[in-house]
Amino acid sequence: MDIEDKLLLHLSKITTAPFLFIGSGFSKRYLDTESWEGLIRRFCELVPQGFGYYRSTSNSKWDIAAQMIAEDFHQIWWSDDRYSDSRKKFEEYATKKNSPLKIEISNYLKSKSYEYGIDKQNDIEINYLKEAVIDGIITTNWDTLLEQIFYEEEMTVYIGQKKLLFSNNLGVNEIYKIHGCSTEPDSLVLTNDDYEEFTSRNAYLASKLLTIFVEHPIIFIGYSISDTNIIQILESITACLDSTNINDLKDRLIFVDRAGGASESFQESTITINGLTIPITRVVTDKYEKVYRPLTTIKRKFSTKKLRQMKSEMYELIKHNDPKGKMKVINLYEGEVENDNIEFVVGFGMNHFAEQIEGIIDSTDRLKPSKLRHSSMGYITYSRTDLLKEVLADYDKFSYDYDELLKRTLPEKLKTDHNLPVNRFIKFSNITDIENLDHKIIKRKNMKINDFLNHQQRMMKKEFAFEWQFNSVKEVYDGYNNLEEKFFYIAVLKQDKIDLAELREILLQHIDLVESKNSEGANLRRLFSIYDYLAFADRN
Repeated sequence: MDIEDKLLLHLSKITTAPFLFIGSGFSKRYLDTESWEGLIRRFCELVPQGFGYYRSTSNSKWDIAAQMIAEDFHQIWWSDDRYSDSRKKFEEYATKKNSPLKIEISNYLKSKSYEYGIDKQNDIEINYLKEAVIDGIITTNWDTLLEQIFYEEEMTVYIGQKKLLFSNNLGVNEIYKIHGCSTEPDSLVLTNDDYEEFTSRNAYLASKLLTIFVEHPIIFIGYSISDTNIIQILESITACLDSTNINDLKDRLIFVDRAGGASESFQESTITINGLTIPITRVVTDKYEKVYRPLTTIKRKFSTKKLRQMKSEMYELIKHNDPKGKMKVINLYEGEVENDNIEFVVGFGMNHFAEQIEGIIDSTDRLKPSKLRHSSMGYITYSRTDLLKEVLADYDKFSYDYDELLKRTLPEKLKTDHNLPVNRFIKFSNITDIENLDHKIIKRKNMKINDFLNHQQRMMKKEFAFEWQFNSVKEVYDGYNNLEEKFFYIAVLKQDKIDLAELREILLQHIDLVESKNSEGANLRRLFSIYDYLAFADRN
């Protein structure tokens, strides 16, 4: 077995989806940002003393060096004309002596974003990572690369230790930026004082993270096994464990290391923390898609966004015992469900109900609309495939009530699948006050072709604007070998080169791939949006 198969087999031992633990090596790989030492070297340029002075005076302890630079830079930032624009923008946030340095570091990091087309290997990796099935991310990084990569997942971001400690986090579809974020400069854990404050709360943070560590696989990317940040966090977590339950972590700690040109490997190893020997797994490779690709194949019944919504509703109900008029207790034995506002159903003692429930479930596992009297549940349960097939239907054939789709189904579906086409349903509905539809539908309605493309496709479309060897959908489809490339490059065609009949034929041929979670599926779904726009959008 290769390392992909070994990783997938390893993850199959655990029923929960992984968490990623992301370190500075991740940002260096994809943003080419500096190491801790490199960042200190860069920002030494803001103060009179050179890098060598701060390195030697701090004994190469970079948090101490950062504190020294922050103190020396404070007066410069408040008086130097070079920072006048920065002062105007951030003056009210500069509440501490180290704030100016944090502001300038944050400005620098906010200018960094991933750019497609520069490194093909990185493009491949990022595309797989976007489709990875994970429950959340923990990171010590300050940049916003993760928010960029997982933009479509709409993950909830907790910035800083305090927000994580005092929030009702749900452990799904969340990013924990435990060392702060460049979007909130004062949150950065940068100086020696910051680290001391962070360490003083480590026990509380560990209690928050412990559940994640014992219930999920944790995949460390961008860290050395000897990284001080990781060692401290593992020390705090293992302080809550003893030798009898340390096996709760078995198979769960997975470290991804660069091979550096050496042979790939998947191996069991150990580290010693607090006198306890902890089993870990090491994946050694230079091609990180071999780590990300297996994560795209993990099966999940609900999207992370929908799962988070459901957990949030249940949490509030249990915490406050106040469903705010949203809960209804019903006896399904006694009649039909008539409530038009059902969002999801929780059943207790459902074993005896198994046979009776078959009466309101059809062969495709949907609640029968006839039994629900066309409640919202009956409509919401249409799948992505159902709706995309309908987009390709003949102009005079309608399988569903489009008014109901627009009023009930799509507002709910777009919460978790916000790339669904809407123009066909609008065009052939009987709704006249379109502007009063759900804002997510209006947003999709107002999108143009370029809005459906990713950054790399938009850049390529500019490059190919004047001359490209392909002049039709069929030429592009025949000109590339694999489906991922075929779907990707069809979207790059100029609008007047896209023949709707050719595009529709390809979409019908590959409709079975629309649920795919890899890049192939994502590229195909973009083509459905483009077809829907060209065929049905009101472009006046």
